[in-house]
Amino acid sequence: MPPQGPSIPAPPLYDQNQFGRNQYGQPGADSQPGDQYGAAYAQPPSPYGQGASPYGQPAYGQPASGQPAYYGMPVQQPKGLSIASMVLGISSVLLGWFMIPQIAAIITGHLALRREPSGKGMAITGLVVGYLCLLGYGAFWLLLIIGLMSYGTTYGY
Repeated sequence: MPPQGPSIPAPPLYDQNQFGRNQYGQPGADSQPGDQYGAAYAQPPSPYGQGASPYGQPAYGQPASGQPAYYGMPVQQPKGLSIASMVLGISSVLLGWFMIPQIAAIITGHLALRREPSGKGMAITGLVVGYLCLLGYGAFWLLLIIGLMSYGTTYGY
């Protein structure tokens, strides 16, 4: 008759014997390399009373090895002057004969380059378009004034 009751030994967990090896003599699934008994590597005790982590993670306050810390997106700097310079530069193409948008685009563009390094592209766009329109419309006004003066002297007005 087979033995019954408390005298029956419990079967080994995960098909391992008492030394952490499976039936083929290889280390078990939960043992770590170089560990002959399947226990976690010995870690020095924490001075704060924390036990060693069974997962191999460093305790609080210990340096972690592996991946660097992740930082979120950088805070966006305000770009109001850069946007204003670009908008004024573009509007000076249509309203340039007033000469005010070009001057405003140039002033805000230079201020934006000093104060807003994150909006550098828009500030440069406003400056370039502002200067080109200033030269173009300035030449137009200059030729118009010269033409009107020569017209006035020719006919004696």
